[in-house]
Amino acid sequence: MSVKDSLALKYRPTKLSEVIGQPVVVRAFENAFKSGTLHHAYILAGNYGCGKTTVARIVAATENCTGKGKDPCGTCENCQAIFAGESNEVLELDAGSSGGVDDIREIHKNLYSSPIECKVKYVILDEAHRLSGAAAEASLKMIEEPPDFARFILCTTEPQSFKPTIHSRCVSWKFNKVNWVEMLPLLKRVAEAEGLDCEDKAMSVMAKYSKGSVRSALQNMQTVVNFVGDGSITEKDARDAMGVVNEKHYFDLISGIIDCNAVKCYQSINEMLRDGKEARLVVDGIYEHLNSLLVVKACRSDLSSFDFSDIEVKRLSHQAGRISGDLLLTIMNLMAHVAFGLEYSLNPQQLLNKFAIESIMAEKRKPKQ
Repeated sequence: MSVKDSLALKYRPTKLSEVIGQPVVVRAFENAFKSGTLHHAYILAGNYGCGKTTVARIVAATENCTGKGKDPCGTCENCQAIFAGESNEVLELDAGSSGGVDDIREIHKNLYSSPIECKVKYVILDEAHRLSGAAAEASLKMIEEPPDFARFILCTTEPQSFKPTIHSRCVSWKFNKVNWVEMLPLLKRVAEAEGLDCEDKAMSVMAKYSKGSVRSALQNMQTVVNFVGDGSITEKDARDAMGVVNEKHYFDLISGIIDCNAVKCYQSINEMLRDGKEARLVVDGIYEHLNSLLVVKACRSDLSSFDFSDIEVKRLSHQAGRISGDLLLTIMNLMAHVAFGLEYSLNPQQLLNKFAIESIMAEKRKPKQ
């Protein structure tokens, strides 16, 4: 079955309980609603795609929904307008494209008239750190002297860019990158709802390479669906559509180094760079694999805080047991040089081949026990 609508938009949360991976933020707002202690200004900070603007809309809809439940009903005029970003009294501004002082003055002009359709007016500033200097000063003035019926939510990826005077007037909440394992139930629900025949391993690839963003995970699924069409979706389909290297090659490369097998290393590197895969993604993937080995080696007694599945822990633990900590750190330093050299090299494969040989030489120099 082909998916026509954008999955990231179609399955965007409309209730706090649907927000994934942000338990602290969700609990804080739920308690604020229960106790009637919502603040007049918030800073929601965190990585892109982790739910900042979504939560801002949910908060605005929760307070202005005309339904009877504690959650936004999603069907009343206020909810529909707010979630579509079209409400006249929940004003949204993308400071990345419209962050000038004139835009803030326009909001200021409309802010102080009493709300008609909503109970409380909201001003949601997305990418708020990109406001111009004059616009930021004008925003501060509004936050300092707000009307009783108005609230402000500043969404940003760079909270450190705000002046202390803005921080002092806002309650700040940090949004975390979402553990990819937490995204899997959502992707499975979406696949079932859309009638997709999708392997669990394929969904693991979509989630794992989302960089902690639920939105990116859904966009990855959209990309794969568009690539496959109406057929079933395999792990290989997901990796091919997303340009992701098969993790088997990372294990093979490091095994080749441990075994001092240059041919195996060269074959792995060649496989990784096949089909025009971007060298930067390959190098980042190798470094991430090395870092995972280091984490497993150093924290084997308790890996519950890390984003590893049970199968990954087993595979990584086996390879980590075959390599010394000193050699692993040496290889990571060599890979850091490769990453730096990509900026100046026209032949990434030569850099990776050189890395493999230097790593094998480091393994051969290792004192025998």
